[in-house]
Amino acid sequence: MTGLRRAAIAEALTLLALFGLAMPLKHVMGMPMAVSIVGPIHGLAFMVFVWFVIRSWAEELINAKGAFRLIVGAFIPMGGFINERWLRRQQTESGYQ
Repeated sequence: MTGLRRAAIAEALTLLALFGLAMPLKHVMGMPMAVSIVGPIHGLAFMVFVWFVIRSWAEELINAKGAFRLIVGAFIPMGGFINERWLRRQQTESGYQ
């Protein structure tokens, strides 16, 4: 479950970098290269996060409702940090390492 938490944080940070840094640089400063760099990094982080969600669901560390919650939260800015906090609480309650 620790890998899933780390993936949630990585996804959240790259989404914030995309929305908070790269897109303003593109649209305000006329630097489209920023999105060309940060976009694929975020895409990779998102795919890794989804892989961890599917794996955790398959291993029954989370249920279908939890998997759905995590995926939806990944589309919301700051949602990844909320996901990580929820995962930490789930990990503490269940005793998973």
